[in-house]
Amino acid sequence: MTKFPLISIGLCTYNGAPYLRQQLDSLVQQTYPSLEIRIRDDQSEDETVAIIKEFQARFPNIHLVQNPVRMGLQKNFEAVFTDCQGEFIAPCDQDDIWLPHKLERIHQAIGMHQIAYHDSLLIDEHGRSLEFRMSDKFRLKSWNRQSAFLLFNCISGHSMLFNKQLLNYALPFPEQGFYDHWLAFVALESGSIKYCPEVLVKYRQHQSNQTDILGNKKQVSGRERVLTRISRENYWLSQCSNFIRNRSDSHPVFRFEKLAKSRERKYFCLDLGLEIWKQRSEILEILPYSLFSQLGFVFRYTLGLKLKTLFYRSR
Repeated sequence: MTKFPLISIGLCTYNGAPYLRQQLDSLVQQTYPSLEIRIRDDQSEDETVAIIKEFQARFPNIHLVQNPVRMGLQKNFEAVFTDCQGEFIAPCDQDDIWLPHKLERIHQAIGMHQIAYHDSLLIDEHGRSLEFRMSDKFRLKSWNRQSAFLLFNCISGHSMLFNKQLLNYALPFPEQGFYDHWLAFVALESGSIKYCPEVLVKYRQHQSNQTDILGNKKQVSGRERVLTRISRENYWLSQCSNFIRNRSDSHPVFRFEKLAKSRERKYFCLDLGLEIWKQRSEILEILPYSLFSQLGFVFRYTLGLKLKTLFYRSR
């Protein structure tokens, strides 16, 4: 292994002009000496492509592919990761700001782990600190068990560096959900994840974010939100089960998936609540909940779709 193996930054863009220059400036200023920047633009209609080409003219390690049709975020990241030529891949959003030593530090951390990730500072749309870190919301640490990632994810794509060989097992990405959660789950099937306790990215929050870390976005109304959440959770567990089933016939996710799906036809699913409670030290480990908050979460998770439908009809 060379001292500085090639790292590929995989950047996906779509109508990202307002913040893209700041992001690209932070990428070309990285102190890590061996990197390429692979960009997939997903049919932008603003000045995004023009900005990228402006940087391309000055930095020959920037490579752009313009998708002939819209792919959507998940499939666009899948495509750009496939384009990457490096031994390691660093996913990149179009609106953040990377600190100059981000890649250098995260490469030092990854070693033989499948993934390394770091802390991030949230900033507003104007680049001002929100005085809030990802570690204020999640328990960030090194991981070697999948169970903590059955319900939650604390490893954002912008914060991770992963070994490209992981794609041999992780592709194709599930149609729903987030690629970073999937990569973390797959990595823990046969490897480990290393945490680097440094803030290395300024993570921008605005109304166009795909994720809503601070919970500031307008929520869909009651019953529709419940239906969407249960459907999304059950789809995620089925994808995890399908992945594990090809490698093992005995794994906790199989029972968990079965119990979770039963919520669609029940008022209560007490068996599911009991299962979460018995394994709470692992399943709820990502969230720094008090015991009382853990109990409240388990209770809410036992409520079936029939009961929730009655509740929202009565309002």
